[in-house]
Amino acid sequence: MEYCEGGDFFEYLQKRKFKLPEAQAARYINKIATAVFYLHHYGIAHRDLKPENILMTDTSDNADIRLMDFNLSKIIGPNETCNEPYGTLVLFYKMI
Repeated sequence: MEYCEGGDFFEYLQKRKFKLPEAQAARYINKIATAVFYLHHYGIAHRDLKPENILMTDTSDNADIRLMDFNLSKIIGPNETCNEPYGTLVLFYKMI
């Protein structure tokens, strides 16, 4: 297993008070979307994608990401649907 010294994406955002420059946010959104596209191409649904399940390869602002925690993932065939309510329940609150 690869060691990711940057910690998880939630910690990364927390250290920056949940504020990123637009260009940097766009890079991370692109990386996450590319990873999800790759999984979906092979019929894999992660089903618990959240900042805590995204690891940063290093501590820099140009770090790569790694998706983790596939415990709730499921392989879904071309003609299948998934209606099971899996994932992490999140309560939204004002970030201080």
